[in-house]
Amino acid sequence: MPLLGGLLVSLFSGIVAWLAQYFTRKVAFALAAAAAYATITTALYVAFRAVLAGLDAYASGAPAMFIDAMRMAVPPAAPFCLGTYMTMWTACTVYTWQRDLLFLAAKV
Repeated sequence: MPLLGGLLVSLFSGIVAWLAQYFTRKVAFALAAAAAYATITTALYVAFRAVLAGLDAYASGAPAMFIDAMRMAVPPAAPFCLGTYMTMWTACTVYTWQRDLLFLAAKV
């Protein structure tokens, strides 16, 4: 009986260790993906604002109506909308990639 108990304890501890390692990797990957999305969105927003600031500085001698027209051409919500689009496209691409990897792993 002690032999059977030792076998069951080692079996369950091995399963628990494997599950802990699997979920730790999964959480780490999810956090890395969220950080990547945030970085990409922030970089896109900063790039848009830098371009607009550069155009504003370049056209500083232009009439105020030209500057207002330039700001109307690129509304303030544009960086957020394009950042959201880019984030969702990236998320869909990662989903498709992971789904295809799961299909490949299931076939083996």
